[in-house]
Amino acid sequence: MVPVFPDAEALTLGFLRQHLSHDVQFGTYVPGSYDGARPLVIVRRIGGHMRWPALDIATLDVESWAASRETAHDLAQEVTAALMATRTTGGPFARVNVIAGLTFMVDDLTELSRWITTFQISTRPRGSEHGA
Repeated sequence: MVPVFPDAEALTLGFLRQHLSHDVQFGTYVPGSYDGARPLVIVRRIGGHMRWPALDIATLDVESWAASRETAHDLAQEVTAALMATRTTGGPFARVNVIAGLTFMVDDLTELSRWITTFQISTRPRGSEHGA
């Protein structure tokens, strides 16, 4: 049987939805009407590689948006803590690593604050029982 890997963006978004505040919005892009009233987490796959047939090693940018620098920073820290906790508590991922730590950027169009962290998130094929 040919391995089929889960969508790393969707898996990460689903995990974060379960582990962060219900006040946070989630997606793979910034909605055109976004005004910063509610914090926002964006997950984008920007690349990666495979260790066939055992792992898909996705590189994901995770952006934490909010009206203030401090609120966006706190959200980014919560995102990192939730994802890194899977290393010791288990979760849907084989491995999680931070490959570029918190980077602050003000969005040019909206002038809202965002922090970006780049993760490597490794996933096993669907239905896989073996370790990474």
